[in-house]
Parts: sequence; C-alpha cells; structure tokens
Amino acid sequence: MGIETVPLHYKRSGSGPALFILHGLLGSLDNWQTVANQLSENYTVFLVDLRNHGRSPHTDFMDYPSMAADLLRLAAQTACEEFFLCGHSMGGKVVMQAMADAPEKIRKAMVIDISPRLYPGGHEKIMEAMFSVPLDRIEKRSDAEAILSNLIPDLATRQFILKNLDRMPDNQYKWKCNLHAIRDSYEQICASAEPQFPLKTPVCFLLGGRSNYLLPTEYSHIKSLFPASEFRVIENAGHWVHAEKPQEVIREMNSWFQ
Repeated sequence: MGIETVPLHYKRSGSGPALFILHGLLGSLDNWQTVANQLSENYTVFLVDLRNHGRSPHTDFMDYPSMAADLLRLAAQTACEEFFLCGHSMGGKVVMQAMADAPEKIRKAMVIDISPRLYPGGHEKIMEAMFSVPLDRIEKRSDAEAILSNLIPDLATRQFILKNLDRMPDNQYKWKCNLHAIRDSYEQICASAEPQFPLKTPVCFLLGGRSNYLLPTEYSHIKSLFPASEFRVIENAGHWVHAEKPQEVIREMNSWFQ
C-alpha cells in the first residue's frame, strides 16, 4: 500500500526557477517570509507548511517518507518537473528523504543546520509547556506567554512557539500545529534520514557557527552519503540561522541555487 499524502498549504511568489522552502519542527512557512520576499526576485518561491504544521492538514502520523511524499505531490500539482529544494532542521531531513525518493526532480538542494543522523530529542519540554497552556481559559496572547515562561525561559524560543497560537473568530485560542500528532510521532521526527545508497544530487549543508546540530566531525560521513555535498558556515548564528542572519542566508541561497 502506498503512502497516504495530504495537500499542503503553500504560498507562491516571484518568477524564475522553482524553489521550495521547508520550515522546521513547530515552525511554519511564515518563518521564511522575509527570505522569500527577496529570493522571489530570482526564483518562483514556494513556501510550504508541512503536514501537522501551519495551515496544512492534520494527520495522526508523520515521518520523513510521508512528508517527502506530500512535498512531491505538491511539486506535481504545481507542474514543477524539476526544482530547487531547501529545508531547515526537520525540513532539512524532508529534503534528504525527497532527494532519495525522487533524485531526478531535484536540481540542487540545501539543508540548513541539521545532520541526517538520529537525534536524541530535546523538544519534550517545549511540547510539555505548550500542553500546559489552558487554551479554553486564556483571554489574550500574553496570558499564554506568562504560562510558557515557567517552562521556556528563553524569550526567542517562546516567541517562536507563540507564532503557533491562533485566535479563532469566537475569540478562543488554539495551536495551529497538531501538537498531539507531533508528540506521538516524535520518535519518527528524531529518526535518521540517511539514504541507503550515496546520492549524487548537489547539496549544500549550511550551518550556524554557534549551533551544535551538525558538527565538523560529521562531515566525512555525510560526504560518503552525499558525494556532491558542500559545507558552509554562517558565523555567529545559532540553529535558527535564517531568523538570525537572513541576509547571509539569502546570499548563500542565491550563490548555491544557480
């Protein structure tokens, strides 16, 4: 039986070669709007909400084969026979899975601040904090932030998480992301996305210099899996490279996707 795909929500802008951009865990396409606004001068940019995120459909299950299949469905739907593909963190693993599943469709890829390896986790406290917000009782966004601050002391992380909070027409709040499915599928989200055989697609691994998500000690192993890979570092950037250093990321993307 084949993978059951969902129709992803996306925004399209610009003209030129097709470039799909995928966000990370608990993110959405809105995280990339600033970057897309400038890239659309040179590319037809597709900002995508992955399943269970943003305004894309909610499903009970998610893993990299299903998320890559969703993306490839969208590419077919938008008549993109060949395209550039970029993804941050979890989205970067979707990129690697798509490269393995449809190498003939991806001209070049960029993976931002993530390794293909299995990760030990680390989002449990964030999800616990999100579950602790009594959505039926809060009256304003600051109420949610006050509750989150007890478990998420870092302001930037709290602000990132609060982008998931939606106010409904009846003034009730809800999380845009499917928090239950993300928690239930977290083992699959942390799983390896290593291809079973070396992939020839050119791929740039773009790292934040202050991040520890992908370390120089991993370069040689990644190079054996992706022989046409390059590694580039954006200095003084953490894991959310595109939020901290958008101009540098835009410059690297314009340089790589030619």
